[in-house]
Amino acid sequence: MKEQMKELQTLEGIGEILSRRLVESGYDTIAKVAAAEKKGLERIVGMNPQKVRSIVIQARKMTGEAEKRHHTWSKDVTPHHLPSSI
Repeated sequence: MKEQMKELQTLEGIGEILSRRLVESGYDTIAKVAAAEKKGLERIVGMNPQKVRSIVIQARKMTGEAEKRHHTWSKDVTPHHLPSSI
């Protein structure tokens, strides 16, 4: 649980208490926070409704960068970080 809480605390606005509540509510990874619905997060005691959007956006940026790049590749283009022989 502590490692999950630490991960969530990398999001601005999430401290020790709120990270514990998130984990206890099933939002135990940044990816789950990124996929969360606003209503689900707002139900968590201590979650500031005005900060929910910011927290979700942060989580989506952290989890979505690699996924976003993956979806923009075409079959004929080799990603720049892979050798061209692949």
